Parts: sequence; structure tokens; C-alpha cells
Amino acid sequence: MEKDSLLQGESKNVEYKEMVPEDSQKYMKSVVAFANGDGGRIVFGIEDGTMQVVGIPQSDLFRLMDAITNAVTDSCAPMIIPDLFVQEVKGKSLIILEIAPGMQRPYYIKKKGLVKGTYIRTAGTTRPADQAMLQELLLEGKNKFFDQQPIPNLKVK
Repeated sequence: MEKDSLLQGESKNVEYKEMVPEDSQKYMKSVVAFANGDGGRIVFGIEDGTMQVVGIPQSDLFRLMDAITNAVTDSCAPMIIPDLFVQEVKGKSLIILEIAPGMQRPYYIKKKGLVKGTYIRTAGTTRPADQAMLQELLLEGKNKFFDQQPIPNLKVK
């Protein structure tokens, strides 16, 4: 990932967190949304509003990376395997959490269940999936699509 692209602001595929929150649920919604969409990155160590690089203390890097990996693999269903790495920007360390687009959609937060724990990414925001989107994700997970579904009781004239 290019250093310059890290600082271009939040988008459909990038989210910033100033630090790694104690409560992993504060970023788990975005993890699930990225897996349900085109994938994305959460960059820890950049202030959201100002895009100021604050960094993650070197002494905490590997402990936090382990905590993030455990939180993602334990909190989501189906299991999401994250890719984590450290990148130096402006002399400060950032933790980059990369989530690939998932093939077993829908992904959701186990604690909240399928209906309330499924999220999608829209522009730079994470939103709960509504019933229609959840149905679409369920079909995609089975490699089926809405426009390919049979219509019962349809009469062709």
C-alpha cells in the first residue's frame, strides 16, 4: 500500500482509527462490512477527523496486532482471516488491518446474530444491512443472484 494513499481520507475501502479500541466491537462492524463488500483497510494510528498521523507506540505493536487478529477471528462468522502489517509513515508506526472481500457472504458479528450483526459499507460509512441487502448477500453466498431466481406462478403470454 502506498504511503500517499493512506492519507487520502476515509472511503468505501479505507477507515481510520486513532488507536486500537479496548472494545473490538468499535471496529468489528467495519471488518464485517469490508468482507461483505469489496474488501478494505482499517488504519490504526491516524486521527479520523484531521487525518493526522499519531502512530502506535512501538512497545504495543505486536500485542495489539495479536489482539486485533484474535478479535476478528473470534467475533465474526463465517470466520474472517485478516491480514495485518505495520507501515511507517512520517516516522510513526501504523497498524494496517486488511480485509479481503469474502466468498461466504453474509459475514456478521456473532454476538449480534445474522439479522442485527450484518453490515455493509456505503461511501465512507458502515451501515447495518437492511432485509433486502441481507437477502442479496445470502444469495451471493450461494453464488446466486436476484435476477437469476425463478418466479413462481409467472405466466408467459
